[in-house]
Amino acid sequence: GVSIKLGGGGMLEATGASGENEITHALSGMSAESKNRADELIKQLEAKRRARTMAVPTNDFEVRKRLRQLGEPITYFGEGPANRRERLRNLLAELAVEAASGVKNERTAKLEEIVKGESDVSFGVSGRITTEAYDTDGSPALLNARVEIYQFSIPRARSRLLAAKRKRANITKQIMEDLDKAYAEKAKALKGFTNSTSQIGGGRPISACDFRYDSKRLATASWSGVCKVWSVPDSNLLCQLKGHTDRVSDIRYHPHAGVTMGASLAMATAGVDGTLRFWSLSDIEKAASEAQGEADMKVEGESTTSASQPQEKKVKSIKASSILKGHEDRLSRIAFHPSGQYIASTSYDTTWRLWDLSLQKELLCQDGHAAGTYGLAFNPDGAVMCTGDIGGICRVWDLRSGKPVASLDGHVDNILCIDFSSNGHELATGSCDNTLKIWDLRKRKSSYTILAHSKLISNVCYHPNEPDFLVSSSYDNTVKIWSARDYQLLKTLKGHEGRVMRAQISHDGNMIASTSFDRTWKLWMADEDS
Repeated sequence: GVSIKLGGGGMLEATGASGENEITHALSGMSAESKNRADELIKQLEAKRRARTMAVPTNDFEVRKRLRQLGEPITYFGEGPANRRERLRNLLAELAVEAASGVKNERTAKLEEIVKGESDVSFGVSGRITTEAYDTDGSPALLNARVEIYQFSIPRARSRLLAAKRKRANITKQIMEDLDKAYAEKAKALKGFTNSTSQIGGGRPISACDFRYDSKRLATASWSGVCKVWSVPDSNLLCQLKGHTDRVSDIRYHPHAGVTMGASLAMATAGVDGTLRFWSLSDIEKAASEAQGEADMKVEGESTTSASQPQEKKVKSIKASSILKGHEDRLSRIAFHPSGQYIASTSYDTTWRLWDLSLQKELLCQDGHAAGTYGLAFNPDGAVMCTGDIGGICRVWDLRSGKPVASLDGHVDNILCIDFSSNGHELATGSCDNTLKIWDLRKRKSSYTILAHSKLISNVCYHPNEPDFLVSSSYDNTVKIWSARDYQLLKTLKGHEGRVMRAQISHDGNMIASTSFDRTWKLWMADEDS
């Protein structure tokens, strides 16, 4: 037999059991250099982990002040406020790791001096650095907004929960059969969706679209910076919206446009130029009436017009009624609050912001993501908002208190789109990892993962009236309709020759619109012959 023991210098010695012909095998262990490298790598990983959750000031003056106190340059050439804040976050994370491991140097000494005079960062009894959130005083307008959101959301949440309780309490076999029958009929109708209309939307990719709440208008946005308004389902161009100086990343109809009498705001657009623009309902409807009148005149006189010589349709161009700026980088997505009083925006500057539409000003600049923010959505009650970032983290915020209530970690790549189900507790997220994840907010974890597409998912949306269905679009050139009961694929809509950048369901549930890199938008409807 052979016995193995630890010899001098950390070498392993193998010795025969009889004590004869003793052979020492120099089995190389970990060298001091490789051990140091491993320790350094562990420190870097720990620093990155801490940096993702490290709270830092959002005010640029405070960021510069702390950098100066730590003996760091307050700015570098070409460095913006967002990059400066990220540098401070990484620096504090590194110092936290060094302090936790007992390292004493000039940097940790300066940090200890700061800690003695401030309560933002403090050492615990174990010598470990703990961080507290940086709180800033909110404006009276923000306080009023939180109260209004509370007053708006509580009755809606109460009604939704009472309806769900009554439904569960009064369920019978016959009611279950009726629900299953209604589900089967709706699934059959969705399976019958085919391409009804295909229109060239501009000279560059069509980046986004949205239906008006009465399902009579469709707005499309383009990388050219020009947005267009169309009548549906006849797909006539009504007007153009000009003003953005770069690509338009999102377009959204106001929830009251075309529904509430006296509504003045039609829609909002967000651009890579960093601006949030608003468009007047009266201006758009006036231009639409003129375009519709010209279209009717053309129909009456079409017998005298040669079909071989189509004429390019000219429509009125409209300018934005107001413009808001605040983000320090390109805007990603926007969403109106269900009350119609506020709008939220996400940006590559790692923040999301809440704006008051009546005051036309920013109410809140919310930090909390370590990477640029992208997807966002309000829940149907309006009490909760969800934001996703390009680091794959999804955060849930209580708008009434301003506090984050959950962090949903599951995607391994950018979260590009989010949507809430009408049941209020489920949401779907789509990512560059080609998956859809369904989350249950009651459990604060993912309940299902759909391997939905072969390329990134550009948008996901629930059926507005039926929580049993959802639609996804992808850069694999397809739009897919899914059952939200068992997450089985019901229908794949094919026809685009390029990446599908957005897909939306009309609010009556009878149409799906999709926009694509091939510069077209398509309308999908149930086949009347099916």
